[in-house]
Amino acid sequence: MAVDQESEKRNDSRRTMSRRDVMKGAAAGVAAPALGSLVGGRSAAGAPARISARQAKPTSLNMIYATVEADVDAIKLVLPDFKSETGVAINLDSQPYDALQQKVFAELAANSSYYDVMIVDTPWTPALAGKLEPLSGYLTNSAVNDVADVALDDFIEKVFYDTAVYNPKTTHLQFPKQDTIDLKAITAGGFEVFGLPLQANALVAMYRTDLFDDPAEQAAFKQQNGKDLTFPETTDDFVTVAKFFTRPDKNLYGTTLMPGTGDWATDDFKTLLAAWGGDGHMVTEDFKMAFNSPEGVDALKWYADLINVHKVTPPGVTSFSWDDAAAAFQQGLTAISMNYHTTALGPTVEGKIAYALVPKNKTRGPHFGTWMLSVNKFSKNKEWAYRAVSWLTSGKTQTKMLAAQLHPSRKSVYDAAKTDPGASKFGNFYDILGQSLAVGVGRPRLTNYGAVDKEIWVAVNNAATGAVQPADALKSAADKVTQLLKQAGYPVS
Repeated sequence: MAVDQESEKRNDSRRTMSRRDVMKGAAAGVAAPALGSLVGGRSAAGAPARISARQAKPTSLNMIYATVEADVDAIKLVLPDFKSETGVAINLDSQPYDALQQKVFAELAANSSYYDVMIVDTPWTPALAGKLEPLSGYLTNSAVNDVADVALDDFIEKVFYDTAVYNPKTTHLQFPKQDTIDLKAITAGGFEVFGLPLQANALVAMYRTDLFDDPAEQAAFKQQNGKDLTFPETTDDFVTVAKFFTRPDKNLYGTTLMPGTGDWATDDFKTLLAAWGGDGHMVTEDFKMAFNSPEGVDALKWYADLINVHKVTPPGVTSFSWDDAAAAFQQGLTAISMNYHTTALGPTVEGKIAYALVPKNKTRGPHFGTWMLSVNKFSKNKEWAYRAVSWLTSGKTQTKMLAAQLHPSRKSVYDAAKTDPGASKFGNFYDILGQSLAVGVGRPRLTNYGAVDKEIWVAVNNAATGAVQPADALKSAADKVTQLLKQAGYPVS
């Protein structure tokens, strides 16, 4: 991630505390810094490791992890169990996003063996694949799968492939067939598994049931619109409902948005791009600017119109980030919000919350991004590092982490969340999160995604403020992104 406005926001201690208060496991971060030979992201990972399973058991492993962004409280909850079950302690080093990112890249650029296990955000992997240990040889070796059942088919397929499966020679490519997890097909196709997913985030909607279920509100809505008041299933209905609840004289608005200058704006936009039937990855595998398309223009116009035409958003929304959107909803300013976490209304707001899928247009494609646990290729304890990764991402361990609001990556854990007491306090959030992950769309796999991301969020913000028409904003961004990809060495025509 370049040193930019988002970095400054993330490094501001006030905002860090705000995020800690309002969101466990915020949406995955955005960019990978260019560090030496990692920038190309196309170096071969090498042949699968030779696994002896006779490696001496270490007394401890070193793990570097995110703080609130990947829900460090969930990891802290289970580390004592790993030590009691295996006799191996895990020394946890948790750092906030920017510091973590710089540390991970610096350690791997130096071929350092200090950290055995590393948390990796999806936008980093195209640049890091050559420095992470390929796991196919471990996944198929029963001798090192003695502390946990890896159960690959239990991972949500979209999450697994988007997060962990890369072709180390051409890291921008997606594995073509993603309906089942087939390790033999993965390796036969020249791909590898570079980690196991943990903490899966997707954009979900939330709304105040005290408003939607109020008989007086229901009667008024039906009188005005000729249909029942329910959470909007489509983008057309979303406008109708948001306009109904917008009452500036009562300091109530229809919805929050996140068009401020940061990754949140890109994520809002790519969700809508996919919903309108466009390619939610924004840049195709053959480097076409899918975001600069009729679908992209229509989606961005709808987004900007919510602010400038329908006026259903709170004042100052064009500077909103994840934190700001969450705070506005918590304060009772809006009937609807969209974000990546559970929330609660503030103490002065009487009401209740439920969660829903983000409304569709032609289809759905909410933005999602997942953290994964990876083995450092230079670790001196790779076999035990793998054991730790497989144990920490196992169904049993993830189920326990629900008590600390982990966003699971396994189907069985979402099933468990239906009755798990640690998850029940969050209402229907886990049900909606699981459904959202199953239809979500990740980011393009670019070694310089941070720079690309910034050009797109600038375009979204310019359209949201009314400074530039949506078509012109996206055209300008497409020209700049094309140049950025050429500079990164991609074969852009």
